[in-house]
Amino acid sequence: MRVTGKKTIFEGRHLRIVEKALISDDGVDRAWETLERTNVYGNGAVVIIPLTRDGNLILEKNWRAPIESCVIQFPAGLTDIDGESEEEAARRELLEETGYMAKKLIPVFLSPLSAALTGTRAMHFFAPDVEFKGKPAGDGIEQIEVLEVPLDKADDFMLNLPEGVELDLRVPGILWMLKQKGLLESVQD
Repeated sequence: MRVTGKKTIFEGRHLRIVEKALISDDGVDRAWETLERTNVYGNGAVVIIPLTRDGNLILEKNWRAPIESCVIQFPAGLTDIDGESEEEAARRELLEETGYMAKKLIPVFLSPLSAALTGTRAMHFFAPDVEFKGKPAGDGIEQIEVLEVPLDKADDFMLNLPEGVELDLRVPGILWMLKQKGLLESVQD
């Protein structure tokens, strides 16, 4: 499969819908509609996996308009300031959304956020030993509740969410990746 062209179908303030012309391996012309962000730089997003000195994960219960429900997720945000590095964006987003400051950020992996829908990718940063600095700033459009969950109770927490709250399945996947990379070993010992 390869892309042979693309055409903008609609462009709004933050998103554009693009139709990509494709040619399949058997020579058949095809098309796929995708979303592109109009307000990002680089890969487009960052995800932060914050852990306190006491071994608590910082998660968010974030109301999301597309699904009209609350989702448990890690703090995340867009790389939407020209010239800002992904690490700077991660620090900014963590502080804005949770009130926690990262002393150290460890890049863990880059991955697509929704490969069937958009080309936006997120750099994931592990932030061990975060420190609470004060009430989150927020941006008015998000309704975020900051949650502190003991790492050794995270599985039980994810399996027993309240009615009407959904789990972003990247959370257990990201935790698995951190365990495989040995980043959570010293915390759980």
